[in-house]
Amino acid sequence: MTKIALHGMSTRLHRALEDAAVRNGRSVNREILTRLEASVCPTPVDVETLLRQIERGHATLGPVDVSPENVRRLREEGRRV
Repeated sequence: MTKIALHGMSTRLHRALEDAAVRNGRSVNREILTRLEASVCPTPVDVETLLRQIERGHATLGPVDVSPENVRRLREEGRRV
């Protein structure tokens, strides 16, 4: 496996990568490799399959209340909407 060193990475970028790695359950190295691979060697998306998956997901949600009162209540509870 080839090794590479990254020079000149800002503290801000490094922290953002660390946070993303924690959220995704990966090491910082694995997070960087995963993101590089996704940007350089993207996996083709089968649009029809993706749309069917989204439709199935939406069918299980039921009605969503997006009234101003409900959105305000959710924000007051600390939810991001």
